Amino acid sequence: MKIDLLPIGQYEENTYVVHEDGLVFIVDPGRHAKEIKKYIKDEKVIGIFLTHGHDDHTGAVDDLVDDYGCPVYLHPLDFSLVQLKGNAHNGGSTHPLTCPLLPLEEGELTLEDLSFKVIHTPGHTSGSVLIQYQKGLFTGDTLFQGTIGRTDLFSGDWAEMRKSLEIIAHLDSDLRVLPGHGMTSTIAIEKQTNPFLKEFL
Repeated sequence: MKIDLLPIGQYEENTYVVHEDGLVFIVDPGRHAKEIKKYIKDEKVIGIFLTHGHDDHTGAVDDLVDDYGCPVYLHPLDFSLVQLKGNAHNGGSTHPLTCPLLPLEEGELTLEDLSFKVIHTPGHTSGSVLIQYQKGLFTGDTLFQGTIGRTDLFSGDWAEMRKSLEIIAHLDSDLRVLPGHGMTSTIAIEKQTNPFLKEFL
């Protein structure tokens, strides 16, 4: 597995392009589809995964779908966030998506020969998820290095975030944390240093 981490856009949202044996999947393509495409060579794009529906994580989706014809996966509780005109405060998007969406719900998912685990972690949004591939854990805006995502935007919920953090606190320590913003980490490091996880250990 090879991972390209691309901090993109005004908020330096982390877009991930993941390569595995001629296959590619993309996590949270926030902006600048042309820049993202530079990292995809003669490979098959098998899907786009969205950890949640905020438009700083979704802005390049339609352009990439136009180019690659790949499916797009998002938890159904966040469909409205990407389909309705609005903003993160009122439950919509400044750049609503027009492409079809497939449900990304808790459990196992296989695309081609690649296997993924999806963990529903509401709190930042009601449809926030973690996506595990091998030892990589794409955490979106639920878990960052040393902190967590905000819960004061539309469909955010502090009580739900606490339940999600308790789940995260008991994940395998050797998982690599690949967040939606900022530096990468590991679950082991976050268990030791992240104040929001310590109460659940």
